[in-house]
Amino acid sequence: MGKCAWDVVADRLIWVEDGVAGLPGGLADGRYACLACWESVMLSGYKPDAMISPYFRHQNGADCADLERERQADAEMKVVIQLRDWVRAIPGFTGTVEIVGEAKGGPSGLPPVVIAHCGDTTVAIERPGDHLPGPDAVRRRVRAAREHHGVERHVWFLKKDRDQFGQFGTHTVRLGGKDTVHDTLAPNEQQQAIIAAGGHVYWLDGKLVLVPYGIHRFRHSVRAGEDWTNWPRWRDPQDDWRISKPVPSPNADYWGLVPIPLTSMTRTRAVFHPAQAHQVMDELYAGQEGRYHWRRKHARELYAARNAPATPAAVAEAADAGQLIPPALPEQQGAVPEPPAAPDQTGLQVPNEPSDQSDSPAASPAPPDRTVSAPTPEPPSLPPTPPSPLPSAPPAAPPTAPPPPTVPVPPPYPPATPPAPLPEQRPRGLRGVLRRLLGGQ
Repeated sequence: MGKCAWDVVADRLIWVEDGVAGLPGGLADGRYACLACWESVMLSGYKPDAMISPYFRHQNGADCADLERERQADAEMKVVIQLRDWVRAIPGFTGTVEIVGEAKGGPSGLPPVVIAHCGDTTVAIERPGDHLPGPDAVRRRVRAAREHHGVERHVWFLKKDRDQFGQFGTHTVRLGGKDTVHDTLAPNEQQQAIIAAGGHVYWLDGKLVLVPYGIHRFRHSVRAGEDWTNWPRWRDPQDDWRISKPVPSPNADYWGLVPIPLTSMTRTRAVFHPAQAHQVMDELYAGQEGRYHWRRKHARELYAARNAPATPAAVAEAADAGQLIPPALPEQQGAVPEPPAAPDQTGLQVPNEPSDQSDSPAASPAPPDRTVSAPTPEPPSLPPTPPSPLPSAPPAAPPTAPPPPTVPVPPPYPPATPPAPLPEQRPRGLRGVLRRLLGGQ
């Protein structure tokens, strides 16, 4: 049991609340088809004196094979009829419900379109359900409305899809010197097909209409004399965006949405034209040019400030603040460090150097050395190797080593002398003690 059916003879959709005068009742040779299961349905309650309202039902009182889809079609039709009545309530407007762009034997599933007239302007207004048909059906719908009704603007008021709206979060823009948050969405294939066919896609949010614009993300390139790093209160100053308007470009990364009152779309002579949203888009476009120039200028200023030489006043100010500037390294000042002084050899005894004939069998052995010598120092003929300069300093010429000092040859050892005789031992015991006490020997 439903309130709408497909008229396969007249190629149109029938909504029984608009009246069924002149329509044949019953099966009518299979003229009426269910929009959900495509089976033939009967028109009942069509007589003027009927005690019930007209409705369509399946044969033998059976339910629709897709009962949920049948109820959904009735709900979508009810919304379209309310939209038509709202258009008729606007001064100077007329509205009718039409079926356009539908193929015989397989309707697209779209509810009928509202054709609004205001003077010489004709606008097609779509209010589809939760899902849109394929891109081919959408393009066929837009072309048929333009060809058969002379439609100048074809607008689609869609429902908000949480999954589609929540993919990219929100987008903060600068309007009137204040930050404003816009919703964003990732457009699907059907919505892009509407834009490509010359249509316009909007979203209803209560009494507001959300008008889309294109968002194109990009990164600023770093030029010579610019510094884009470590900006205070900036997450990534190179990350930026540009706008495509008044409709999003096909290559936009995602869409931003400008909210405007629904009533603002009927206040101008251009019927259902979002002039207020386009003014916001113009302000965003003008603001992006100024934003580009400001970021470039700030990057140059930061580079100049961070690479300027330190002045005496800056050094003094840093010292007062406790931020001491480390002294320059020797290699940064252009000076070459002097090699360390040779160790002092005063008082050290140098052992005899071996003779060239020391390994010969005929050579006499040298006398033993009875003097304890100090640790052998580095030979004076080889000065200590100076430390290598840092890679940043230019290579310096090695210092000229002074001539080695002449070490005097020690005199030959004296001949060995026999040990001196031991003194005579004094007598020990009581007799010796008495002698010493009496002064005797």
